[in-house]
Amino acid sequence: MEILQQFKELIPPLSKEEYKQLEANCLDEGIREPILTWNSYIIDGHNRYNIAQKWNLEFKTESKNFQGEDEVKEWMILNQFGRRNLSNYQRSVLALQLEEVFKQKAKNKQGTRNDLTSSKSLEEVRTHKELEKVAQVSHETVRKVKKIQEKAPEEIKAKLATGEVSINAAYKEIKKEEKKEEKKIIIETTKEQRLNTNKIQAKIYNENCVDFLDRFRDGSVDLLLTDPPYSTDIINVKEFIDTWLLKSLNKVKETGRAFICIGAYPIETYTYLQTLLKTNWIVDNPLVWTYRNTLGVTPKMKYNLNYQFVLHLYKETSKPLDNRITNEMFSVQDINAPDGRVGDRFHTWQKPDELAKRLINHTTKEKDIIIDPFACTGTFILNGADLGRETYGCDIDKNALKIAYERGCTKGL
Repeated sequence: MEILQQFKELIPPLSKEEYKQLEANCLDEGIREPILTWNSYIIDGHNRYNIAQKWNLEFKTESKNFQGEDEVKEWMILNQFGRRNLSNYQRSVLALQLEEVFKQKAKNKQGTRNDLTSSKSLEEVRTHKELEKVAQVSHETVRKVKKIQEKAPEEIKAKLATGEVSINAAYKEIKKEEKKEEKKIIIETTKEQRLNTNKIQAKIYNENCVDFLDRFRDGSVDLLLTDPPYSTDIINVKEFIDTWLLKSLNKVKETGRAFICIGAYPIETYTYLQTLLKTNWIVDNPLVWTYRNTLGVTPKMKYNLNYQFVLHLYKETSKPLDNRITNEMFSVQDINAPDGRVGDRFHTWQKPDELAKRLINHTTKEKDIIIDPFACTGTFILNGADLGRETYGCDIDKNALKIAYERGCTKGL
């Protein structure tokens, strides 16, 4: 009788050491246990059968009765759980072979219901419980392994089978790659939309802020909107401010305004105000951008900082604000920070698009000129271009510039 091996993929392979030991036992003692079959298919004893064929050993077969392949699969997998010392990864992989079988069972138990959503939910819960029960691992582990089986390359799966890589490590790598792919899709989609809809493009230059500002005549800009490095990233705040702040304000028209994002740190705020209060600009109460979607660790000595200042500067001759929308007219702007989990965060201190749009809409109109001497990945100038403003920025960080170009900025020449 010809014996077929259709179900062999349901059997986790033995390690080299395990196979050698089984082969030695078979050569010493013969093949004592029968090879179990169903409809001429081996359902237990694949390795013993291969050894028998190799060494021309005698063996017996025993046929078992099942209603169909689903019953065979379930029996084979449960048999493996009972006879083999399997890792959680191997147990989860085997259990997933029964997912569709258990779903059908749960569906049959559920019967006919009018509420299809509840029925589907209950069916999934029952399937999860059955998989947990047979695999003796948590549903969360099975869920992670399912993702690994779908996304991981074969070499990673092989390392998981031998224990060289953990389930959590493999899953984290997959999620990391998924986030990269999601972010790439978001960038490409947004860039395409901008290129298709915007007649005005955001220009960004690869140069320092001083050289960039020299491109503009004094009194030629409608809005300075920028997010310079914070005191946590520079050595001497006063020296840094002196290189660019007054020079950039000189570029703004008498009818214009300025928004400067700064860290809400006492020394940084104090240093900026020391300079600004000596100018002919009116220093408004700082705007507060606060965000609720970043928690951090529980503090022991001080409160967690979940806001940043936006210094607002204007003159008696500045154009009136256009902030008639009720929730936008207050000093506190409550907007979630860009979230890496949804793919729209490109650097640590990135400001949300909504905040950029509000400040631009409040203070400028179409075709007005906006500059950002610390444009980074281009959030302010891109949103300005989206709103029909002429926008220009610069940065010296080539990694940031690469992202800015990917998001839709054009290279300034």
